[in-house]
Amino acid sequence: MALSLDSIASFSQKLAGQIHLRSLRDSFIVAIPFLVLAGLFIMINYVFLDPAGFMKNVISADTMMHYRGIGERVLNGTMNILSVMLAVLIAWSLACKRKFESPIIAAMVSLACFYVLMPTSVSVALPEGGANVMVGGMVPYALTNAGGVFLAIICAFLSTGIFLNISASPKLQISLGEEVPPMVQQSFNALFAIMITVALFAGGTFLITSLFDTEIFALIQTLVQKPLVHLTTSLPGFITLTTLTNLLFALGIHPSGIINPILEPPLLVAMQENMAAFAAGQIPPHIIVLPFRDIYGHMGGTGSTLALLLAIILRSRMSSHKKFAKTVIAPGVFNINEPVIFGLPVILNPLLMIPFIVFPQISFIIAWFATSWGWVSHIVAYVPWSVPPLLSGWLGSGGDLRNVVLQVILIAIGVAVYMPFLIAYERSIMNKKTQTIVDDIQQIPPQNAAVNHDETQAAAGEDDAHHVLNGKKIVLMCNEGMSTSMVARKMKQYAQSIGCTANISATNIGSLEDIYPPTDLIILSPQLAYMESKVRETVKNQCRVTLVNPQHFSHMDGKSIIEHAITLFK
Repeated sequence: MALSLDSIASFSQKLAGQIHLRSLRDSFIVAIPFLVLAGLFIMINYVFLDPAGFMKNVISADTMMHYRGIGERVLNGTMNILSVMLAVLIAWSLACKRKFESPIIAAMVSLACFYVLMPTSVSVALPEGGANVMVGGMVPYALTNAGGVFLAIICAFLSTGIFLNISASPKLQISLGEEVPPMVQQSFNALFAIMITVALFAGGTFLITSLFDTEIFALIQTLVQKPLVHLTTSLPGFITLTTLTNLLFALGIHPSGIINPILEPPLLVAMQENMAAFAAGQIPPHIIVLPFRDIYGHMGGTGSTLALLLAIILRSRMSSHKKFAKTVIAPGVFNINEPVIFGLPVILNPLLMIPFIVFPQISFIIAWFATSWGWVSHIVAYVPWSVPPLLSGWLGSGGDLRNVVLQVILIAIGVAVYMPFLIAYERSIMNKKTQTIVDDIQQIPPQNAAVNHDETQAAAGEDDAHHVLNGKKIVLMCNEGMSTSMVARKMKQYAQSIGCTANISATNIGSLEDIYPPTDLIILSPQLAYMESKVRETVKNQCRVTLVNPQHFSHMDGKSIIEHAITLFK
């Protein structure tokens, strides 16, 4: 078992450390606020400002249509240029990770190549049923919104790779002398690389369109985008990927850098198609879209652990579990559940792993059929994963309370599913005959073990113990930077209480290469334990790296983490 887990962890580490997947993941994170804003104005324009909606007796139809113009402009600057943003963001992120001195140039090359791939003329339908005509000098939003996401991804990867390889050749660089400003010098160094890369894209595009008598966009749509969207929006394909996601998490491997770059782009395309259909008054074409996962199967976080916390509060016979549940239910409401996964724990816990993996799939199946049969509305507005349950169902469905009722039903089912496993788990804890099994479940690896209590107290009790951290930069790192931000706040509070001036912050693993040179200590959260060797390899002994004690992390015990940090520097 240990060997297989090590093999899975090693493979996952390599995949999560893959530079293209990391760039893709980081770029989607940056794009999320724009999608949230688009979803908000979809809701405003087509629910609140619907001439046939519930506001029709309050605001005139003409007034509604007039003020819809605000939302339409917002959609033009968010949803309708998503592919353009990704072409720039992915190239920028990839160039940064490959340590290119001026990543903005790589981003502009990607943008230029993306528009090189656009058709020189498009078919436009004339009003009142007239024949279509070919019009040049325009790029329709259909090519720059989520419909062009895969074209943007491929373009960014290819153009940045070609550009960086060509620009690395000294023979193609132009030296203007030391007196020239750095930005001007960088621009001239990249001059030939820019010209060659864009020319290659233009020549390749012309050749392909001539040979196949079709545009690159249409080829990518047919060969890549449509098959992937069909795979991920079909119930069997979606269930397969989400089951793998939960399985990896239950084994202590955070799946976002592994599964999400595969799962999320097609679901984002499906989300945009639903939003466009809703705005046009048509039936949304997809049941499964990106927020479908979070609205129905991630209530409380991966594994829908909000149901587990409610089960503990309702039926747990252990006061320690009840106290723990009440402590972590606040972040759980916002779908942050690392404290539950690593603190209860769920990770490597045979009894709790089963409902953690299986129950979300039950929720997805129920929600899929409920939507298919018309009992609830399709998801038509993008809702970020951190929006609490019930509110997320109302927003995502365009204001349909039936979706909220479905979420309540699913949470109740989740409590019922988790309950027998929770009772069995607590019995195993209280049963002396199975104590060794529990010890194996909850055992902390030596490298994660807490510092000897007496040594910690002695270190913390010395008058000047905290001075070793004064001025030190300490960074807590997790997958998204959400759970660690709360732990960092607790650490700051304790540090201030003992007069320690350490600079404590939280960030995500994607920022590693940007933050480690001036950092003194990186503390990895439990969900990044499998990435420890990769992080150490990256920082190359330029700063200390340690894994946080899972119990200290799950209980947000800032005091114990600070005391452990003191021993590392002493």
